[in-house]
Amino acid sequence: MEQEKCIISGSAGFIGSHIADTLSQQGIPTIGVDNLSGGFLRNTIDHLCFFGDLCDKHTTEKIISQFRPTTLFHFASSAREIGSLFEPQKSLEDNALAYTNILHACIKYKFKKVVLASSMAVYGNQTPPFTEDMEKHPEDVYGFNKSYMEDITKVLSEIHDFKYTIIRPHNVFGIRQSLSDIYRNVFAIWMNRIMHGEKEIYVFGDGEQKRAFSPIEFSLPCYVRCLDSDTDGKIYNIGGINPITLNEAAKLTLKVMGVENQVSIVHLPDRPRETKFAYCSFQRSVDELGYKETRSLEECLRDMASWAISLGPQPWTHDKLELANDKAPEVWRKDKY
Repeated sequence: MEQEKCIISGSAGFIGSHIADTLSQQGIPTIGVDNLSGGFLRNTIDHLCFFGDLCDKHTTEKIISQFRPTTLFHFASSAREIGSLFEPQKSLEDNALAYTNILHACIKYKFKKVVLASSMAVYGNQTPPFTEDMEKHPEDVYGFNKSYMEDITKVLSEIHDFKYTIIRPHNVFGIRQSLSDIYRNVFAIWMNRIMHGEKEIYVFGDGEQKRAFSPIEFSLPCYVRCLDSDTDGKIYNIGGINPITLNEAAKLTLKVMGVENQVSIVHLPDRPRETKFAYCSFQRSVDELGYKETRSLEECLRDMASWAISLGPQPWTHDKLELANDKAPEVWRKDKY
């Protein structure tokens, strides 16, 4: 029987690095690939990582031809959901193009399976909880990219005889998440602002948006479980069970950072095309992947806060939006155009 060999795209990033380390610890030959656009060298110390850009098809094919993986875990992404409306070319390149390139190379060198990280963004503005059998109705460029990636996976798997499992993580947080990106990762943004000594954290809209946040420690075993053949051809929502409002999430962040009476919550105008109520049905992941939550959201958030404080305030990533205009949140537009 052929030995399992895994490649993890985005393995210097948040989720990808956790997967790469877990597989390596299980004795499965594993390598990562990352361009460090959203990941960090510190996340790769426990697994082998090649540094290259998947948008370069020649570099991508060289890595795949040398390692010849049996399984691809694709977690490389530019996951700026609302930001993608103002940087559609970057979203296309870092999502659809990067995936097409690595999938093409893996097919060429006869891999067996892909575990594709899609997104809850494919559901769009429907009535939650979103179930895996719902039609896809993305609201933003990022969501359309993820929908395309799912579709080509299904089509090419029929033609080129490989297996797939599609997962739709949602609002994952925890240790190793980027604290630097002003466009995504709401807990990380709030924590970094607090560590920078800011006296305000921002909530877009009235703050009554609902999300089900997913501590990485609960989701990670489910991602790895997708290696198993009984997940072939299936789609799984993987993430939090209990939705809360962003107002509640903001208050909880102030609490775990110990600044409840020192930092204010300020509401800003709504972001364009943002889905107000977005959370998923979790039952399939519970029944088939063993998803379970063993600690409270507050406990998990305290762990992230302790880790963030140990790193200290991180410099903000101020990428210039490709198509900035007055519909972009003002806090994204400072010195942008």
